[in-house]
Amino acid sequence: MRLLATDLDGTLLGVGGQVSERSVAALRCVHDAGWYVVLATGRPPFMVDLLLPRLGDVVTHGVMANGSVVATLPDQRVMRAVRFDIGLATSVVERLRTLDDEYGFALATDAGFAHETGFAERMPAPTPTPPTADVLEAAAGATEAVKLLVFHRRTGAHELLGLLPTILGRDVSVTHMGADCVEVGVAGIDKGTGLRFLCEQLGVDRTEVVAFGDEYNDHEMLTWAGRGIAMANAPEATRALADEVTVSNLDDGVAVAIERMLGG
Repeated sequence: MRLLATDLDGTLLGVGGQVSERSVAALRCVHDAGWYVVLATGRPPFMVDLLLPRLGDVVTHGVMANGSVVATLPDQRVMRAVRFDIGLATSVVERLRTLDDEYGFALATDAGFAHETGFAERMPAPTPTPPTADVLEAAAGATEAVKLLVFHRRTGAHELLGLLPTILGRDVSVTHMGADCVEVGVAGIDKGTGLRFLCEQLGVDRTEVVAFGDEYNDHEMLTWAGRGIAMANAPEATRALADEVTVSNLDDGVAVAIERMLGG
């Protein structure tokens, strides 16, 4: 193996969304062995930044925002950013609001980031700004959308995964963010395509990749990698498609698997 890619929330991160000493030590061993260490996450870059003081010297790249942003770490030098027209994001928000006023949104654009009441409580990490009444007003002046997140005050993310594609059609993709929220973005962009792009740039074959994940938005990455490892806390559908299952994130499952691979 030459590259390790790991999801964050529910996978690498444990109690309180923190990285344990054991996990940091395991990733450092991988890094010192000459592997690329990639954080593959639904989090946008600014939420990954929160972890870099602890992980910055052992990680090399990030596949972030569910594959929309690929960058070097810890410097966050962007290698690829897949954005979409602000008009498409606006139309999705307006359409869903017309159907049901229980939908809420968060929107990252080239003009900044805004989120509505109820979003922050669903996130595993603090959001840097207070909520706004309307993400479209807060995003005024933007030309490109980086990330559109949708939640519903009475319906969970897994149900939205099945519902929203029937409403929005094929012009966009709907993926699980890893929290009680879904992401709407460019069709065909996910962690798997982001990781594939990165490996092409690095000259790494898929057979040399091991990937860890615990949720539906990890499926493409887990199946593309030469070795896909699911967490014990993952849904049955995620565990079923992985090559193997490690113990839960609360039991340092990523570190346990790394130690086994390196003979520790």
